[in-house]
Amino acid sequence: MGRRGGVGALGVQGTNDDFRELVRSSTNLVDLVAETVTLKPLHGGRQFVGLCPFHDDHNPSFYVYPDRQSYRCWVCQQGGDCFRWVMEIEKLSFPEAIESLARRARLEIPQRQRGAGGADVPGKAAALEIVEWAANLMHEALRTGRNAEHAREYVQKRKLTQETVRNFRLGYHPEDRYWLMDRARGRYTPAQLVSAGLLRERDEGQGYSAMDLADRLIFPIFDERSRIVAFGGRVLPGRNDQNRGKYWNSQESGIFQKRRTMYAFDRSRETIRRQGFVIIVEGYMDCIACHQAGVLNAVATLGTALTEEHVRFLRRFAPRVVLVYDSDDAGQRAAERSISQFIAQDLDLRILNVPSGKDPADYLEDHSREEFLALTESASEAWEYKLQSVLKRTGTATVAGRQQILGQMLEFLAGSQGLSGTVREDLILRNVCWRVQVDERVARQQLAELRGTAQKKLVLRRPDEAAEAVPARPENALDRAERELLEILLTCPDMIEIVGRHLGPGDFRNVQHQRLLSLCIDLWKEEGELPELSRLISRADSDSELLNLINSVVDSAEVKGIFRLMSDGAEGQVAGSIPVHLERVLGPLLEKRDRPEGQLSRQMQAEGGPAAGQLDERARAALKKLTDFRRNQAGNSGTFK
Repeated sequence: MGRRGGVGALGVQGTNDDFRELVRSSTNLVDLVAETVTLKPLHGGRQFVGLCPFHDDHNPSFYVYPDRQSYRCWVCQQGGDCFRWVMEIEKLSFPEAIESLARRARLEIPQRQRGAGGADVPGKAAALEIVEWAANLMHEALRTGRNAEHAREYVQKRKLTQETVRNFRLGYHPEDRYWLMDRARGRYTPAQLVSAGLLRERDEGQGYSAMDLADRLIFPIFDERSRIVAFGGRVLPGRNDQNRGKYWNSQESGIFQKRRTMYAFDRSRETIRRQGFVIIVEGYMDCIACHQAGVLNAVATLGTALTEEHVRFLRRFAPRVVLVYDSDDAGQRAAERSISQFIAQDLDLRILNVPSGKDPADYLEDHSREEFLALTESASEAWEYKLQSVLKRTGTATVAGRQQILGQMLEFLAGSQGLSGTVREDLILRNVCWRVQVDERVARQQLAELRGTAQKKLVLRRPDEAAEAVPARPENALDRAERELLEILLTCPDMIEIVGRHLGPGDFRNVQHQRLLSLCIDLWKEEGELPELSRLISRADSDSELLNLINSVVDSAEVKGIFRLMSDGAEGQVAGSIPVHLERVLGPLLEKRDRPEGQLSRQMQAEGGPAAGQLDERARAALKKLTDFRRNQAGNSGTFK
């Protein structure tokens, strides 16, 4: 399947370690992560902290360590290097992650490897290339196409400048629905077009269908890194028919997930971060009008309601979200749905209905940027908006009216997951009771009853299917000794010469510890290299479990002060002797290795393990062999390093 130009997604599959290390060294992990997470420096920039993107984080638990170019979340235990980050965030394979970072660093990518048949392997990079090609064609069609005059007139009517059209890469697809497909023929295969979301495979393999792009104004959709990943389309006025929807979006693909993507976020991110809040509007035109007017922290959802993924994503960049809806009935219903879903989130959620029944684009035609921003500043808190909506429908003039208002607000609170027992719920309930003049104790009792009824329904709906959790294997003195030996090796890599001569992976009980020790020993024996952190991370490649363990071991070594423990008493030690701390840690492991029956002494099974200076004769003999070995290695003339 032929294709002109570009570099395929697996173009670096056959690359060597040198290129991989070049990519790693050319990537600033802090800058890379900061494209997705707002980071704050700690300890003079030795660490950076932010909200974890891999779980619903409320208290910053995600750390980036520039000195070792790695990251780690201390809650969900996700961690790794720049390659693992791109693989997780962008859902790429390891070769694709290398290529993505190489392009980001503007490095020349080695010639791609081809299969035996010479065929390209489709992937994310290929899909990105295809949608970029399509965007260029449709943008040029809008600018110069003979059949696009009505599209250009519509753009002018909406008062969009040529600069805005250029910046947002707006386009037009002619009325011939196969116009784009005809231009792709001979350049891309149907399978590649499907992977890019531009072609749909019919059921049961009955061929392909073109996307409904015909005679639409096209809005390219960009990801966080300003790469086009999909398209939105709007039927032009006067040309709609009953069989076509007014708006259209690309189908989801390997490069586009609608529920996770926000229109114009790539160009809004820094303003959102700087100003501390984000404005969410409903449509492409509203968002573009905001940016043209200088409201640069505006984004839009893509034809969907605001989702949990959107909220978790945005919360990493700003503590306040202003949802802007049209003031018609549909807009109010959409606003109330969002409130119920997100009121419990650790987020300052505000709701704004644009006055006079206008949408943001219409409002900005007649009002200034400052007037629009003043509206957003006056936006109601989410719970207040809900209460005001109920008050407008009912009113407090009668006892029955106040009772109805309270009932609706209590149902709203009871149905908001995660709100129960929080300070936020307490404050909202107090305000509601004061506004409708109801005894707070009565309201709390009714709320508890509502929640109890809801819980019973949940239990009836979901019978107990939970399997018993498999208990974690208890950690004993040997597990701790293995872990601490790894902490020593990653802190003082030259100790591998002692450890590797007398212990192997098979002497460890913990499987993950075995893997890391094996990696350390392989580096030393096979390549003559010390197991320094950069080499370990490089060799671990995309193995997330191993990368997590490496990060965890380094972090716990820092917390325990392993370097200090290894240095304590060094001045008073006999030349060639083993550091006291290493002796203490090795003792239990050597005893286990040397007991043929595999039994540990009562001392070894004790919770705390043996203290320094309390090793039995067998362990001491083994350690003496280590001392003799090290003395011979040092030529009988120095102390351990």
